[in-house]
Amino acid sequence: MAFEIVDSHHHLWSLSSSNRVKYNWLKPVSEGGAPEHLAGDINLLKQDYLLENYLRDATNPSCHLIKSVHVQAEASDSIEEVKFLEQIANESSGGFPHGIVAHANLASPELPTLLETYTRDYPRVKGVRQLLNWSTTDPRLSMTDRGDYLTDKTWLDGFQLLISHSLSFDFHVYPSQMIDASKVARQYPNAILILDHCGLPVDGQKDFDGWKEGMKHMAEQTNVICKLSGLVMFNHTWSKEILSPYILECLRLFTPKRCMFGSNFPVDKLNITYEELVNVYRDIAENDAGLSKDELNLIFKENAIKTYRL
Repeated sequence: MAFEIVDSHHHLWSLSSSNRVKYNWLKPVSEGGAPEHLAGDINLLKQDYLLENYLRDATNPSCHLIKSVHVQAEASDSIEEVKFLEQIANESSGGFPHGIVAHANLASPELPTLLETYTRDYPRVKGVRQLLNWSTTDPRLSMTDRGDYLTDKTWLDGFQLLISHSLSFDFHVYPSQMIDASKVARQYPNAILILDHCGLPVDGQKDFDGWKEGMKHMAEQTNVICKLSGLVMFNHTWSKEILSPYILECLRLFTPKRCMFGSNFPVDKLNITYEELVNVYRDIAENDAGLSKDELNLIFKENAIKTYRL
C-alpha cells in the first residue's frame, strides 16, 4: 500500500483576469510585481498553479496524498482568496484543500470583523498566517512592513483575539526573531501554534548555530509544532546530506510528536519534484533518525490532521 501523507503546506493561485483574487507580487515587474524570489526564478511562479496542477505533481508511486492544507499566498484580498479556495474544495471530488490557513494582519482595526467572518462563514479556515520575517541585514529578505509586530501591544491584543476564536497561528519568522516569538507562545500555552519552514534557516551553514539557538527557544514551548518544509527554498542544489542536519535537529528538538511534513509547492517545485521531496524527507526521518513506522505516520499524516483539525 502506498505511503499515505497529509500535506500541511501548499499554495494555489489563478492569475486569470477573470479571477477576483489578485496577487500583486505575482504581477509582471512592469506592473509592480516582485522582481525576485529567494526560492529561484520567480517567473516560473508567475503562472497559474491550480488544484489540477498540484494533484498532478503530488501523484507518484512513492506516496498517496489523502488531505492537504492551503496556506495564504499574499493575495490582495484575504476574503476573496478564502472564497476562491472554498469553491475549489467544494468542486473537488477529494475535497482538496481540506484546511485553509488564511491571512490576517493581527494589528489591523479590521481584525475583529475578519475573524468573525472566517469562523462564521468558512468552515475550512483553521488558522491564520501573517508573514513576520524581518531582516535587519538584507531588506530583500523582509516580507513585512515592520519588524516589531511580535512586541507591539496592538498586535498582541490581536493575537489574543485570534486565539479566542480557536484559530491556530503560523509563525513565519527568522531565527533572530524566535526569542520574541517564543515569548508570545509562552504567554498562550493553550494556543495551537505552528513554526513554518523549519524556522527559515536562510543563512544556511554560515549561521547553523544561530538557527539552532532560535529553534531551541521555540521548541521549549510545547504548544509549537514545527513544519518540516521549505528547506529547498534555501538549498537550490539540494542533497540528502545538505538537508539532513536541519531535519534531524528539528526532530531532536521538537520530537516526532511535534513535527509535520509540508511540501511548500509550487515554491519548492522550482528545484525539486514532489516525489523527490517526500522521499528525501522520509529517507532522513526513517534511516538517519531511525524513526519507527508509527513516528513516520505522525510526521507525514496524523500531526497535520490533529493540528489543523482536518
